[in-house]
Amino acid sequence: MNENGFNKLYWGFLFTMLSFRIQGFDILPDVVGYLFFAAGFSNLISSSNYFSIAAKYNIPMIILSLFSFYQGPVQAGIHLGSLGILSIPLAITCFVLNLLIIYNLFMGIKDMAENQEQSDLVTASDEKWTQYKLLQIAAIFSFVFIFIPLLGVVYIIGILVVSIIITIGILGFMKRCSESLYTLK
Repeated sequence: MNENGFNKLYWGFLFTMLSFRIQGFDILPDVVGYLFFAAGFSNLISSSNYFSIAAKYNIPMIILSLFSFYQGPVQAGIHLGSLGILSIPLAITCFVLNLLIIYNLFMGIKDMAENQEQSDLVTASDEKWTQYKLLQIAAIFSFVFIFIPLLGVVYIIGILVVSIIITIGILGFMKRCSESLYTLK
């Protein structure tokens, strides 16, 4: 059962961490990723209370992520989107909820690994959480660099490269968890 849960978390990360837009439409919509997370949490909920907490934070993100399915192209300057000024509190809410989901997800994995005395996965879970958290904070700072053109381009390219590396690392970690963590009776 855990293998199936971790496979769903794998796909959840793939959809939520990668964003490819064609004419404003996200071809890997976040809402699909949060649905995968929901399915993964339901499989793993008996393994750690952290998955139950993550599942509760995940419910509003399923709904809120629908607003990011389409984003019209920005002509010039800062564009708040179709919701106007409401986009700001919505973005802040999504940012906080996303961090709470991912924190509880990694702490659930850490809890499972501790119960099964797999210290390598305990350490890796803490590392992946720290990497994810720092990536999200770095992404926020990219808005500061919009106003410094050359430095902004370099910074955003750097964030993109680091994001790909962290995404690959997290996906590999989910595969490792699906192979190593089993249900204790």
